[in-house]
Amino acid sequence: MWNKSPIIRGLATLLLFFALEGVSLLFIAKDSLFQKARINSIMMGIKGDISGFSSDVRYFIGLWKVNDMLHQENIALKNKLDHLKSELGQRDTLFSVTADSTRPGFSYIPARIISNSTNKLQNFIILDKGSRHGVQKEMGVVSALGVVGVVKEVTENYSYVISFLNTTQSISARISPSGAFGPLEWDGKSTNHAILSQIPQHIRFNMGDTVSTSGYSSIFPGGIPLGTAQSSTLKGGTHHMITVKLFQDFSSLHLVNIAVNLNIQEINNLKESNNNNEY
Repeated sequence: MWNKSPIIRGLATLLLFFALEGVSLLFIAKDSLFQKARINSIMMGIKGDISGFSSDVRYFIGLWKVNDMLHQENIALKNKLDHLKSELGQRDTLFSVTADSTRPGFSYIPARIISNSTNKLQNFIILDKGSRHGVQKEMGVVSALGVVGVVKEVTENYSYVISFLNTTQSISARISPSGAFGPLEWDGKSTNHAILSQIPQHIRFNMGDTVSTSGYSSIFPGGIPLGTAQSSTLKGGTHHMITVKLFQDFSSLHLVNIAVNLNIQEINNLKESNNNNEY
């Protein structure tokens, strides 16, 4: 068997070599205090390196847990803030009607991205939250730096999201301070830029002005910063085509929030009742 297997012979020779080296080191350490101290120093260094590596691994794992904890706390605070805004908005309606007071209230479900594509014309994202967590189709997905996409399909534990980096997606956005709004769409080129169109020619704006969600949507809350205006061209001599540099880097996405419109059922019922009417 030994003659027929060179691999086994090689392993046996290697083990024998290490065993003899170990015995030699023991004899040297026993006969010489200097050598013993030197060997102990080397062994301590090796142990220190191993301990340092394992400590770094534990620290890295701990960071993931802390990050998730902070994400959960951030969602809880965001939900409380939106609840307070909703209550203040209801009180404001006793005196006046404002855009913020009529905006639908939202709560948020934290989620982790487990799959994300950015190199296609129709990109997608998969999240680790599904129907048992309260996720439904047509819910918006946002991050701290902008809009991420829209939930297309849901299973019990996962969600399939059409990414904003998809040439079929469009978001209603407005540019400050004018408040003029239009569709914001990805043109399928740079993952860091999108095009805000249908802004009338008479609208005045400056490069660097902030573009955010308009609020004219039952999927996304208004006022989410999306990016800044970089350049502009006129289309047909009547409308601006504004290139927007996005805040969100889609290649570094990890944690997101699923936006839940608390009034979506009432809004849908209102739409259905009016669609059934003939004028």
